[in-house]
Amino acid sequence: MRVVEVADDAALDAFVRLGQDTHGGMAVPLPERTVRAWHRGRHPHPHPITLLLAVDDDRPVGRAIVHRDDRLDARLGTRALVFGALEAAGPAVVDALLDDVEGRAAAAGAHELFGPAQLLPNQSGGVITAGFDERGFLDAAWNPPWLPAVLEARGMRRWYEADTWIVDVVDEDGPSVAELDAAGIRIDEVTRFGLDRGLRALLPLLNDSFALLPYFTPFSRGELRTQTAGLWLLHEPGLFLIARDEDDHPLAFVVAVLDASPVLQRSGGRMGPREAWSVAARRAELRREAVLVIQGARPDSQGKGIVSLLSRRLHANLAELGCRTLRSTPVGRQNPGSARQFSRFGGRPLHATTYYRKPLAPAAP
Repeated sequence: MRVVEVADDAALDAFVRLGQDTHGGMAVPLPERTVRAWHRGRHPHPHPITLLLAVDDDRPVGRAIVHRDDRLDARLGTRALVFGALEAAGPAVVDALLDDVEGRAAAAGAHELFGPAQLLPNQSGGVITAGFDERGFLDAAWNPPWLPAVLEARGMRRWYEADTWIVDVVDEDGPSVAELDAAGIRIDEVTRFGLDRGLRALLPLLNDSFALLPYFTPFSRGELRTQTAGLWLLHEPGLFLIARDEDDHPLAFVVAVLDASPVLQRSGGRMGPREAWSVAARRAELRREAVLVIQGARPDSQGKGIVSLLSRRLHANLAELGCRTLRSTPVGRQNPGSARQFSRFGGRPLHATTYYRKPLAPAAP
């Protein structure tokens, strides 16, 4: 087995196919356009991204990316080489890929490995350590049960453990006008035509809301634009909510989308005209399940019940759409307040997740 850098279109095609073929439909492939943008350098990440293939007798059997980021280094207080987009047919393939990654880390003077992350932990990544019988979904990881043991046998240690959640949509009326008035807010329901304005409001709000989380590095405008590319296709009225005060300042938000996982799984991560038509044709079916991508509140608005009011409005809107199930991307176990937005509706943890860190010995002089 050998590990090579993706250097041509044939290797890039093999890299993309591994995201679809490796785990029998349990995982949701990364968007193909994102992977191709990494390879071509057409992305807002400030450092180069290297795509790797593990090849066994000329047959691609695994993949990974490696990169670094000064912002994450500053956040973690280290110099890290980050790996991500990890897919492998078995433990030996993971070992081969990470042997190569560790060699690159030593050559780059990195002090530790961090991952998996695509590209940063504020975007997507992680390893699931429980809930393997439950499928993955948009922006959430899935991996086979053997992966955590393989990583931990290499000296990697869990960091920032979290859970995805699943909850049956509650058909209720949502918060009353009196409740909103008592909280001093109104709820702005961002329409499809208002997405650009909503995303402009979201950027500083999101960065302020998550500034205290240990993994969080602020989104740039380009990164948020890339992260939300195609949002219009999965948007429905009432799924992107912003709480504003009496002076129209944004205080808190929730962003949910239709769960288009089945479309991405069938297409291998493509979301072109054919897939857009499929989303439109199957709209009624896709409305049955949604994903809460992100929610939060500015630090001075946390603990005031504002996100709870937004959650109730979201459930009311989902019920009106005919949605039955809401899944959530990972919520850190250090953040019980966010988890309560699911448990209060009868939700339960779905997957246990974690990132991994491994200190590296300093290079010999």
